[in-house]
Parts: sequence; structure tokens; C-alpha cells
Amino acid sequence: MILFWILAIVLLLAGLYLLMITPSDQHPDTSMLEGWLYAHRGLHDGNKEIPENSLEAFRRAVENGYGMELDVQLTADGKLVVFHDKTLKRVCGVDHTLYSLTYEELKQFPLPDGSPIPLFSEVLTLVNGRVPMIVEVKYHGQVTAIAKAAHEALKHYDGPYCVESFHPLAVRYFRMNAPDIVRGQLAYGGKWKKEDNSLILHFCMKHLLVNVLSRPHFVAYSVPTDHTLSMWLMKHFFKPLLAAWTIRDQHTLDSASEYDFPIFELFTPDDSQSR
Repeated sequence: MILFWILAIVLLLAGLYLLMITPSDQHPDTSMLEGWLYAHRGLHDGNKEIPENSLEAFRRAVENGYGMELDVQLTADGKLVVFHDKTLKRVCGVDHTLYSLTYEELKQFPLPDGSPIPLFSEVLTLVNGRVPMIVEVKYHGQVTAIAKAAHEALKHYDGPYCVESFHPLAVRYFRMNAPDIVRGQLAYGGKWKKEDNSLILHFCMKHLLVNVLSRPHFVAYSVPTDHTLSMWLMKHFFKPLLAAWTIRDQHTLDSASEYDFPIFELFTPDDSQSR
């Protein structure tokens, strides 16, 4: 009898685990997104002359036939801008939190090439549907408000795109309010770093337990750290689309053939793999 209950508990926990990591059972059309290489934050040079998430980086991605990944977040007055970090310190050299500044205040702190942090609307106008985009909804500030603003900005955009976020509630927003938009859950493995987030959140992210909230169409995972049971199940059992971040050399790119959306940075991929 004891053995029976132990087996029952094990099966129950296994079933609960599978339920939590299960991606969406919907399969939207992703043909316009597949077969591309995606330039991480545009085709930049590490902020030397062509900054990440700049209009010039996006222009170069388009001109070289690459899709692009970019980050969106809100200013204090509700302007949707394209920028990765919570603060301006690393990229712009000033220690201000982006979401505490209005857009007019933000324009006082340009990118390293002297250009302003771009509005998302400016990027949409520049790209104009010529290449696909992976739009990452950042989690700095009010994550649901950022997701809603990105949704509103994309409603009248005709080009190919998908959305993703580390924050499962941002992905869940699209699940509940725009289920036809291709959505992805960002995740990562590796060791826990106290400055990044809580240990519990890191564990749930690493093992894709947040999928129960987001039910993503694709999983975007850090390539060097994808050796977990959950990722093995994703690849061999659930088989959702997979995005790989961030690839920084040709060898890693060549070995990531199982990924549908390879996202690269700081090197020039083999010309045969671009469009």
C-alpha cells in the first residue's frame, strides 16, 4: 500500500510538472518568421560606433538581409521606446532609470553615436515590413502596461513579427488579449546570480515552469545553458518553435540548427545563411 501511494504521488508530481511546462497547443502561421537570422538589438558593433537598439543598427540589419530582435519599454509619460537596460548607465553613461524619465528628458541623454533613443514607432517606420522582428517586452516598470503599449503599436503594422518576454505576465497579456500574435517565453539556465532575481524565480525560469502562465508558441532559451530536462522535453516531446540567444560565433550558429529563430550578435554570419 505504501508503495502504491509513493507511485501515485510521483505520477501526480510528474503530471503537474508536465502541465506547468507545456507550451501552447496552437500553431499559428510562422512561415514569414522562419529561415532568417536575427541580429540581436540590430546589427550593432558593441556600442563603439553603431549602438545597440539604434536606428542605424536596425537600418544595417535591414540592408544586410537580417531580421532583428529589439527591446521595448515605457517612459514616465507613456512613450514606447527601444532600449534594453533598466538604467542608462551602461549605454548612455548616466545613472538614470529610464522609466522615471519623460521622453523629452530622455532625449537629453543620447546613444554613443549622438542619436536619441528611438521611439518604437520610428523603428516600425524604418523597417516597414522588409524583415521580420522579434519584439521583446521588457519587465522594467509596469510590465502589463508595456505589453499593452506594444500591442497597440503593432495593431496597424503589416510586417512580420513576434513578441517575447522574460516576464510571463507580459506573454500572458498577449495570450489573453491577442492570441493570434506569435508569442514566446524567454528563459535561461546557468547558475543563479543573486543580483539578477530571486532563487525561486531563477529556478522557475530555468525549468520553464512559468509556461503555465504564458503558454508560449515558442521558447527562447540561452544557447550555452539549454541542457535541462525541460528543454530536452521541449525539443523532443512538445516540439514548439525555438529561439536561440545569444549566438556570438559561427561555430555556435552552425551547431544551433535545431533552433528556428537564431539570434546572433557581434560577428558576421556566413553569407549563405542570410537573405
